[in-house]
This record gives sequence, structure tokens and C-alpha cells, in this order.
Amino acid sequence: GVLGGSSDISFVKGIMYLGACMPMIIVGYTSAMRQANAAIASINVVAKKPEQFGKAMIFPAMVETYAILALLISLLAVNGITGINI
Repeated sequence: GVLGGSSDISFVKGIMYLGACMPMIIVGYTSAMRQANAAIASINVVAKKPEQFGKAMIFPAMVETYAILALLISLLAVNGITGINI
């Protein structure tokens, strides 16, 4: 199992785990690319206008919010699969 028990799972359950991880795969990758751009832009803003530090730190954090939500969705989906007997 995921956290214990037997390691044997069916093909269908494996596909279900793959599907449960898809939000993190897609949103995590996209969020990482967008967060890199936001962080670079924030560094440029702080270099030119140091008084804008607070605003510059908020933008990458806002992008990270989507990755955290995708992680939560994937964790809940994987947790829901463990109780299914297929």
C-alpha cells in the first residue's frame, strides 16, 4: 500500500493513483514555471525600487498558492483511493 500493508496493487488501482497525482503533475509544473518568472520579476523590481519589497514578495507567494491547492487535491485523492478494494 501507500503507507503500509501489502505492496501488490491492481492495474486499475495503479491508474487511479496516477490520475490522483495528475493535479500535482500538471499544476505543479506550470506553477513552477510561472513562479520562476514571478520571482525574477520581483528581484528586478526590488533592484530598481527597494521600497516595493513587500509587493514584490507577494507575487511569487500568490503563484505558489495554486501549487499548494493542487498538492492538497492530490493528497485527498490518494487518501480516498486507499480505502477502495479493487
